[in-house]
Amino acid sequence: MTKPKYALASDDTEIARLQAQAALIAEPTTLLLQRGGIRPGMRVLDLGSGPGDVAFQVAEMIGPNGSVVGLEQDPAQIAVAMQRRDGFGVGNVDFRHGDARTFLDEEPFDAVVCRLLLSHLPGVVDVLAHHLRNLRPGGIFISVDYDVAGVRALPEVELYSRLIEWIIAGFEYAHGDVFVGMRFPVLFDQAGFRDVGTLGLQVYWPPRSPVVAAYMVAVVRAMKDAIVNSGVTTEEEIGLDTLEQQLDEAIMSANAVCSLPTVVGGWGRRSE
Repeated sequence: MTKPKYALASDDTEIARLQAQAALIAEPTTLLLQRGGIRPGMRVLDLGSGPGDVAFQVAEMIGPNGSVVGLEQDPAQIAVAMQRRDGFGVGNVDFRHGDARTFLDEEPFDAVVCRLLLSHLPGVVDVLAHHLRNLRPGGIFISVDYDVAGVRALPEVELYSRLIEWIIAGFEYAHGDVFVGMRFPVLFDQAGFRDVGTLGLQVYWPPRSPVVAAYMVAVVRAMKDAIVNSGVTTEEEIGLDTLEQQLDEAIMSANAVCSLPTVVGGWGRRSE
């Protein structure tokens, strides 16, 4: 199976960005995992585990009588995840190397979860359908991902709108789907899940918050090559050295309230 093109980097800087992003969306992630059905004592598979943030959140939710298997294909991320696990003293999380599209375990799971994974994968319905085989009868699949249609500034900030355009173009170049969260009801249904549900959560950031500019520019920096290769802009026009300051000033000058991507949870059950 051909490895999908990934719009973002995978070096130490990107791992640090992923951890910062994880902290930013930790609260909605927990709420959506709870709403989807994560409960104490479950055996859970975390797909695309990265540096382990979702695995550690799930481990806390399921307690000492549950267990988590974090699956990741990047050895550098696995090394970071294992180092963090040992540092945290978490005893019910194991990390394995593998492909989220094809992994099968000998034992069934009560739940399969993933965050910010399906937006990067082609053939999402096939991936979801595959993991029915990893679930026990009645088991649940929960995905947390973005819907970029929720990103906006009020009043509009031209530079902010331009960054959104760049990011969408970069993901499209890499065959990603930044609107996958909104497609969850259809995708889960087509994959054969029952009792499908979705919920989107949104935070609105005040003009003086440094979060929005820092977050958006970090994403542009991580996927700069995909953005430039898409043809939507040039490296010179992006101007990464001063972009965060420019965006921050533009937002404050407009006294704009901004939103980042809507954090969407989608879930469904395997038939009994």
